[in-house]
Amino acid sequence: MGFHDQDEAYPYATIGTDQAKRMIESGAHVVDVRRPEEWNQGHIAQATLVPVEVGIYAFGKALQELQLPAEEDVIFVCASGRRSALASEIALLTGLKRVYNLANGMNGWVDSNYPVER
Repeated sequence: MGFHDQDEAYPYATIGTDQAKRMIESGAHVVDVRRPEEWNQGHIAQATLVPVEVGIYAFGKALQELQLPAEEDVIFVCASGRRSALASEIALLTGLKRVYNLANGMNGWVDSNYPVER
């Protein structure tokens, strides 16, 4: 297996809004990586806020402090899917194994008229 194989490049999975909703209903953990002011405008009820903009090290440390089980599904969410992609990569470095990035973020979630909490 070379370093540049496709599987190596993206060891986390990118999922769509509908799949994310089904996974959350089945007990997947949700980590929202947006800024607190974005979170306050509406977030997924089951989510935990861990802003990624504090920096890679601080984010990784905050993630470890949540003590999420390595073998359980964890979905990362931002506004559009870009910050959560970075968060997903960091999450894998902290030892989480079942990492998912919500493709269209909260924008997609809201567009699907899925419930948000404020």
